[in-house]
Amino acid sequence: MKKITLTLLSLCVGAQVLISCSSNKTDETNADSVDVASSTTSTAPVENPVKAENGPAGYEVTAMPDSAVLGKNREALVKIKGVNVVELMDADGNSIGSELTVKLSLTNKSTLDDKIFFSVSASDARLELDNKVSVPSSASDGTSNPDPESTSEVTWKFTLPANTKPAKLNFFMDGTRVGVNLTPKA
Repeated sequence: MKKITLTLLSLCVGAQVLISCSSNKTDETNADSVDVASSTTSTAPVENPVKAENGPAGYEVTAMPDSAVLGKNREALVKIKGVNVVELMDADGNSIGSELTVKLSLTNKSTLDDKIFFSVSASDARLELDNKVSVPSSASDGTSNPDPESTSEVTWKFTLPANTKPAKLNFFMDGTRVGVNLTPKA
């Protein structure tokens, strides 16, 4: 009886060894294919805000929500296409502030029959900082007035004091006010 039990036990152990060895080979083969797949996806460019040689330091900012509807008749749609911050330094490398650039797309939602005309100006917007101070735009050419059923693009610039971060961008038009939260990308 002992011989039969030992024979069965050794057969079971041998079968398990064979199964585990063959599964290791397939695991290695699968691991190689996974490595190949991951190495092909890792060749895509990774967008890390890396400071270029002798270039300005800065970071990107995300807007949440990325659009706002303005006007008493909800005729203006402002979409934020990009927000970048560039650190400003003096000759000694000390921070003297930063400059925030906002790229906007402005759509006039009125129809050709209604023809509501308006303008959205950078001077009517306020950038709220993390210290609860609001600053006006520093760009004088930041006005957009699209025709009905059309879209125009505009770039606004804001100068931030040293050691501050943007927190919120407030748009004003025709007695309406809409705020968009700004957070630095990690």
